[in-house]
Amino acid sequence: MDNNYMSEPLWFTDEVNRSEHMKRISNVITIKNYLLRLHKVLQRKDFKFKDETYSTAKIVLNTLKSLLNFHTSYVIGNPISISGEPGAVKVFNKVYKKGIYTKTDYQIVSDLYTYGNAFEYTYLDNGVIKSKVIANEDAYPVYDDDFNYVAFVEHWEDFTTGHSNYIVYTPTLVQHYIDNILTKEDNNLSGLPIHYAMMDKTEYNFFGDSMMNDLIPIMNQIESLLSKLDDAITTLSLNPIGVSEGQRVDESIPKDIVGATINLEDGGDFKWVNAQMDYNNIKLLLDSLIQQLYAVAGVPASVIGQGNISNVSETSLKLLFSQTDNKAKQTVQVLKEGFYKRFEYFRKLLAISGTAISDDDYDSLDITFSVNRPVDTQSLMNELKTQYDMGAISKQTIIDISPYTVDVSSELQRIEAEKNTTPVTT
Repeated sequence: MDNNYMSEPLWFTDEVNRSEHMKRISNVITIKNYLLRLHKVLQRKDFKFKDETYSTAKIVLNTLKSLLNFHTSYVIGNPISISGEPGAVKVFNKVYKKGIYTKTDYQIVSDLYTYGNAFEYTYLDNGVIKSKVIANEDAYPVYDDDFNYVAFVEHWEDFTTGHSNYIVYTPTLVQHYIDNILTKEDNNLSGLPIHYAMMDKTEYNFFGDSMMNDLIPIMNQIESLLSKLDDAITTLSLNPIGVSEGQRVDESIPKDIVGATINLEDGGDFKWVNAQMDYNNIKLLLDSLIQQLYAVAGVPASVIGQGNISNVSETSLKLLFSQTDNKAKQTVQVLKEGFYKRFEYFRKLLAISGTAISDDDYDSLDITFSVNRPVDTQSLMNELKTQYDMGAISKQTIIDISPYTVDVSSELQRIEAEKNTTPVTT
């Protein structure tokens, strides 16, 4: 996009029709429909069997939704911990609580894993700092030819009214359009919506790629194989064909015959014949597909019930979840970059609201993530105690890591309150 592009009055209508956006939005809708159980296996056609129309099996498994939920909870199931200068930490924790940012964080991580991108706009609502997570199918970040992020367009069609809606974000303004007519204009007090993008990129480098694009084809094969296997068992294995030997049986033998008597000549025989299936090769193929699903998804088989992790040591748990940890580390880097930008917006909006934070206090702030991995609690606490006794770890770090900590900030406040409490003596 050249620098004169945005000088056109309705430039944003052209922006949403750019090829890179249309292709990305199409992929988003495909993934969205998949998660709504509109799977490829539902396109299987019925067939004729024994002169009757047989409705084919169409086995739909929402396994990928479970995998997405797992990855999301793994990264952000434990809320982030904000550290730094105590006064600034207290202010930012208050913003987090009032703006219900634990839910916002969850939505952002969920969108990242599902679509490869997430979009967040931070604003003031009656003095309360909040964020809106913009739906991927409505989001159009704008980059110029020098790879600078210069604007953002939120666009959707209102199918109830038939109107076309646009919200155009620039660094200074937020403009609302209905059917290309400007209806509202506000000052942009924070900045452009934050664009979170996975490190795995699409052909357009600004946008992250979703792991769903790798997982859906594997799940399509698994569902197709299971559905065909169901058909084979139902129509062939559970519907044997009657075969007589010797005298020809002129009358037709009912296919559901039970308890009937058939008279045959001496030496004649009658039996039911089942189709023979190569179950070993079918199982081999199915197991291979499932194994690839786990590998591509970066999860241990136990995540979706294939295996048991009880009585596993802390070291073994770390090895078991090593691929999950690697994927989580990449995601955390993306989140930190976005959260630091969010903190900048917090600071700007706090200043507008009358709460100034100095450069030094702001620079002291940092974010800690604690993955929601199963832990061998006893081994972990013993290890933390050993490091603390050696002077190699702080008390706050222990509180951050401890599986017994629900809210780090509240826990630190309780510890401080206990220090200041005068013990009762008799």
